[in-house]
Amino acid sequence: MRLPITRYLPHILVGLAVASVLGVAYTSIILPSSNLTNPRVTWTTSPLTISFAATDGSGSATDTLNCSINTGPISFRTVSNSPGIIALTVVPASFGDCGASLLQVTVLATCQVSANLCKGSFNGLVQVRQPDNYRNLPANLQVNINVG
Repeated sequence: MRLPITRYLPHILVGLAVASVLGVAYTSIILPSSNLTNPRVTWTTSPLTISFAATDGSGSATDTLNCSINTGPISFRTVSNSPGIIALTVVPASFGDCGASLLQVTVLATCQVSANLCKGSFNGLVQVRQPDNYRNLPANLQVNINVG
């Protein structure tokens, strides 16, 4: 007479093997890459405000940032809520290393159209990218642009 458990023993063993593989994968891959160990960016002034006259065509503001842990090289990506009207750029466009020391950047807003069409309030965003890991680092810099 066979016990009922012996009939399902191969299925139980396969299930335990799959569960152990998933447990090892979680603790070695997913858990270390969680937000607990991801570097974060801290901006000195956030949101950053840029104000200029439409006849000037552009305006800029300076801000500083640092990373919570050493991240290696970083670059910047800008997003404008009205890219056909206002363009954003960051100078310098990248740094060879971001760590505990402060890094200074200048954010430049430029009118892409005539002065009378450029007047108004706009928003933008500066994202910090870590090109070695193909990811953006939190937190983004909000940019408020006032063109008068």
